[in-house]
Amino acid sequence: MMMNISSRNDTGIRIKMKKMLLTIITLLLTLTLYSQEVEKLCVLEDVKLKEYKAGLGNYPQGIYYDEIEDIIITQDPKFDVIVEIDLKTKEISEERRQIPHFTLIKKLWDDYWGISSRAIHPVINNKSTPIIRNSSGISFVLKKNDGYIVYFIYEGGTPGAVDTSGKIYSNTEALAYLKEYDPEKYAESLARAEKLGLKSDFERGNVLIWGKTYYSTSSSLKQYDSEGNKYSFTYLGDLGTFISCRKNTDEENLCKTIDANNYSTILPTAGSFSYSWYVGYGGNIYYYIAGEEYTEVFRIRRTWGNPDMYAMAINGYTEDNYGKYVTETLATMSKSDLRLLRNTIFALYGVHFKSEDLSAHFEKEVWYTDEGKTSGEVELPPHRQKLVEMIQELERK
Repeated sequence: MMMNISSRNDTGIRIKMKKMLLTIITLLLTLTLYSQEVEKLCVLEDVKLKEYKAGLGNYPQGIYYDEIEDIIITQDPKFDVIVEIDLKTKEISEERRQIPHFTLIKKLWDDYWGISSRAIHPVINNKSTPIIRNSSGISFVLKKNDGYIVYFIYEGGTPGAVDTSGKIYSNTEALAYLKEYDPEKYAESLARAEKLGLKSDFERGNVLIWGKTYYSTSSSLKQYDSEGNKYSFTYLGDLGTFISCRKNTDEENLCKTIDANNYSTILPTAGSFSYSWYVGYGGNIYYYIAGEEYTEVFRIRRTWGNPDMYAMAINGYTEDNYGKYVTETLATMSKSDLRLLRNTIFALYGVHFKSEDLSAHFEKEVWYTDEGKTSGEVELPPHRQKLVEMIQELERK
């Protein structure tokens, strides 16, 4: 999602209307037990809003946050130059390289309605691949041999898929691979379809359902996390820019609506700007605001819905409001869930698992790559090491 916003002149009436509507919106939307804190991850002084020539749009066209390595990744206006900013060392590197899985990107770009290459880049460019569901038509990504298979829906809502090799899947072939990939989740999808009155359509490959999420039409797609929760990012001009999430099943609000204007130094006074956003695999929200002088990158850590193992492993434990959420969540988890969470932290770094149940579980995760490491070879950052220690203490009780 990308927008250009022209200059705005607030009048006294608009300001009063904004305050009134903000109050109404706040009262209408329910809050979770934990406030959603917006973190400004960084300010990129060298990444600024620029106009491409020849009608190619704006720069930056997308910014991706590597959750495991703590690195910001974007593309230079030359397209084939990748810029990486290490948030730990503040080092900036630029590398000219061919985009991985170019065949897949080109196929999506050329042949499918409403699907852009920008939408797929973050999905397949990094080993810590998040699943990204967005308004461009892409629904989700699964592993396929040594690459990926990308699921989407056509304008009319019929499912389709294409894999890294460029192979095109019919609707029935796409659904057949879902059943092969994860029979347990396929059964969950079938139950969800039956509840929606779509069981026969799902079995015939006429609709796309995966887990709890029903992907209806490409024009109505929102961003979803791995539990089927739905997210929105709404720009209302003078009234603010709002971020919210809710359950896909009953429209119940999960997290409070946040006015992004309150956290940005660009939005309140910008003559022009662009923004884009995505939901990480575990449900963290990432977005940026690109102004004419610099770009701001933000994160909202997940504290809503059912506890997500990947999100908790990524976020670790921090001495802030999120730490309160972690402490209280761990206290409600079973020993088996604590074990899974502890091993999820090490799975982020490519640890090999000898236990059959752990190996089978992580092999299905699109973000996991077995690099043959042992847990002893992994040096965890402090916030993840602290979470491991907290889990181990609970496991000993």
